[in-house]
Amino acid sequence: MAHKTFDPAQISVVFGTSAIIGFAEDTMINIETEDTQYNDNTDIYGNVTRYKVNRNTAKITITLTESSSSNDLLSNYVELDRVNDAGSFPVMIKDPNGTSLFSSTSAHVEQVPQVEFGAEAKTREWAIKATNVSNFVGSIK
Repeated sequence: MAHKTFDPAQISVVFGTSAIIGFAEDTMINIETEDTQYNDNTDIYGNVTRYKVNRNTAKITITLTESSSSNDLLSNYVELDRVNDAGSFPVMIKDPNGTSLFSSTSAHVEQVPQVEFGAEAKTREWAIKATNVSNFVGSIK
């Protein structure tokens, strides 16, 4: 029987030209495709017409530790967008332990994280909206 290994420390996330680092334990990255590839409708006789949905978006949630320097990077993208509408960037997420690959030619921070302070270090959940998505969900090698 083949032995396969997953190493979360090997997941690479690149926004623009910068690597995202400092992921929280548990769920580091969540990618949710927002659109189906095809829909259909039915006429009064039961004939089904399938039609292509030409919208290809996804929501990415990235959970970072409070101490991650990538919080600064993502905050800068938010400010670039607020000040001069220049907060869009390409995204690539890859699992080198397998064949999964996600990319987008244009993404932006959709929502800044809720900020919480306490006796222990907290996490920051960044909501990213990605368009023109290419998503291949593969297996672990």
